[in-house]
Amino acid sequence: MGERPSLGARPNVSEGTDAPMASSGIFDDVSIRPAGRAAAEANAQEHSLLQELRAAWGIAADAPLTVIGQLNRQERSDGRPAIFLLNDLTHPESGVHLRYPLTEVRRHSAFVPPREIRRLTNSNEALSENLWALAELQLSPVKEREKHNNPHECNVQLGSLRLLSEIPEQWNILVGGSESGRRITAVAREVIEEQLREEEARLSEELARIEEHKSSMKLELEGARDTFQSERLGLEYLNKQVLREKQIMAERFRHLGDLLAEKSRRLVALNLIDRDDVDGLLPQVDAPDAHPAHDFHDALNGDFARLAPFLQARLWKLGKLFSKAQLRDFLALLRTHDLIVLAGDSGSGKTSLISAVAESIGGHCKVIPVKPNWTGPEDLLGYYNPIQRSYQATPFLLALQAAGKEPEVPHFICLDEMNLARVEHYFSDFLSLLETRNDSPVIELYTSDEERHVVVENGLFLTIEAVARARSGLPETATIEDMLKNEQANRLLHQIGGFQDAESVLLHLARLRRQLAAIVRTPTTLRFPPNVRIIGAINIDETTHYLSPKVLDRVHVLRFRNPVLTDWEGLKAEIEDLDLDLGLPMRLSARDLGSRADYPPFDWTDAETAFLAGLARDHLDPLGVEFGLRAIRQAVNYIREAELCGIGRQAALNNVVLHKILPKMMLDTGRIGSDRRNKKDILIALRDDLAIQMEGLDLGTVTESCVHALDRVIDAVEGNSGIANYWLR
Repeated sequence: MGERPSLGARPNVSEGTDAPMASSGIFDDVSIRPAGRAAAEANAQEHSLLQELRAAWGIAADAPLTVIGQLNRQERSDGRPAIFLLNDLTHPESGVHLRYPLTEVRRHSAFVPPREIRRLTNSNEALSENLWALAELQLSPVKEREKHNNPHECNVQLGSLRLLSEIPEQWNILVGGSESGRRITAVAREVIEEQLREEEARLSEELARIEEHKSSMKLELEGARDTFQSERLGLEYLNKQVLREKQIMAERFRHLGDLLAEKSRRLVALNLIDRDDVDGLLPQVDAPDAHPAHDFHDALNGDFARLAPFLQARLWKLGKLFSKAQLRDFLALLRTHDLIVLAGDSGSGKTSLISAVAESIGGHCKVIPVKPNWTGPEDLLGYYNPIQRSYQATPFLLALQAAGKEPEVPHFICLDEMNLARVEHYFSDFLSLLETRNDSPVIELYTSDEERHVVVENGLFLTIEAVARARSGLPETATIEDMLKNEQANRLLHQIGGFQDAESVLLHLARLRRQLAAIVRTPTTLRFPPNVRIIGAINIDETTHYLSPKVLDRVHVLRFRNPVLTDWEGLKAEIEDLDLDLGLPMRLSARDLGSRADYPPFDWTDAETAFLAGLARDHLDPLGVEFGLRAIRQAVNYIREAELCGIGRQAALNNVVLHKILPKMMLDTGRIGSDRRNKKDILIALRDDLAIQMEGLDLGTVTESCVHALDRVIDAVEGNSGIANYWLR
């Protein structure tokens, strides 16, 4: 039989032949179908063998024959190159050892083509390292299967061999199945080991940093311990110094008292001065308050955020009803050292709040009614009478002097009905004086020339009476009556002093007494006591005057609504059950209420400052409402103090708008603003900006929403001839 051509060859058909291709001897059924059937049968047989093998090894019918085995080299005795086998075949997932189905088969391994070995590594490495590998298998050639009497024998499929590495025991990886499940690809192991090395290096660096930090902390701790020891010794030294200074001061006071007693003895004997006035010349030392009270630092740990709940509960027990937000706001305003104005209807609780809080913190409150005829600063502070040559003090000045004698006790001075007279008339000088923030301002009451005149005149009279008394032999304790009754002393007194009769001596003595008492009781200057808070109470109606822009720019206005409209049940639910005796006040010192200091500097990067400056630029200035740097710095100072009193920054910003901006809202919305917009449109834009800033505000933390307050102003414009007025009811 001749050689059969390949299936791709075409028959050599003569050109022009019309015989059909099917009649060719090459392509007829007789010549090709037997070979095709044999190949098909062979393929079917191999497929059947592979399925048997898959079933025996637990591999899915449509899955490749993937196994794990140990790569071994076998030398051949005839000198030919060594062969490589994949021994100890195991299932890659279950780890079960795999054996060919026929039990009489001796070799349960797979032949590895040399090309696979050369592709991965050299034969020496493969032998020496005893590597494990992952591979896909295919049936060996028929001759090899027949040679080893194993119809299922397999070879490694080209390109499928991958070396494996065993997971180290120290990795502590839990695997299921047999031990073969611990084998992974070498590449994966390299990646993992590299990650482990990096992690180890990172941990080493972290450990080194921790050790360095520990060393640094140890040094800092030792330094802090040394500093503490040094400061403790320093404190002990300072305490000893203070004790010595107090002893020296007490000794000086004693000497001063003796000196005053010696020098004033004649003044008292001559009835030129009272003993109480002499005692008033001595420096005042605070005596401990004997009234029972809670200590602020012991009871509340000095926390202002906890003070408002105490005040609310105590005032509720006393029948005075104030919300926690109202009390927190008032306390924050007290800490600012600014002038506070409480605005509301008569009977809304303004003066009641001031006096009740003062009493509840161990302080004093002086209520001073303002008269409608007050027109100048002398109505507030008094004046020097040149005829009587004495100072006419006012209740306000006496209240300041009383506060100065108790520097550690808080003093509240309430100017009741403050706007019955024009505030800018009688309070203008005092407002300017209070702008001194970095020190207590000094109040000039009258010139020191008057003081010197009085001292000189009294000195001359004392000299005259001393000569007359010495020549007449009267003792130092002799009174003016003794001298006038003594003929020689009386004659010498008239002769030396130029007096004509006894009545003129008595008149001169009475005039000197008034002058000296005025100087002792009212010095030429008075330093404003830092323990004083000035609070005004005003009504806004047809009988009072509006506060001028100058006043509004320097004060904080806290508005009181009609108490009848209060949600009493909601207010009662606020009150906390405190484990304190509410019958006792909470004693605070003047220092506990904060110290007088300059306002924070203007910082445009601060969020609240930037927002307020934006309001001034975009809305308030076009409306003609002044809101400058001083007002912004005042506002930022309030926000800082409010935070100490338990008021959040958003709620504090809401309060700033209520205190400093809305009270200035009195304008004609029918006019055009400086930016050519209608003022009502500007007012609405201001409201919208405030609404965005106050979104999410907890209304329980404020007395009222500034947005709602501005809404009322805008809604009332139509019925008020186009006038926007915050104070309109």
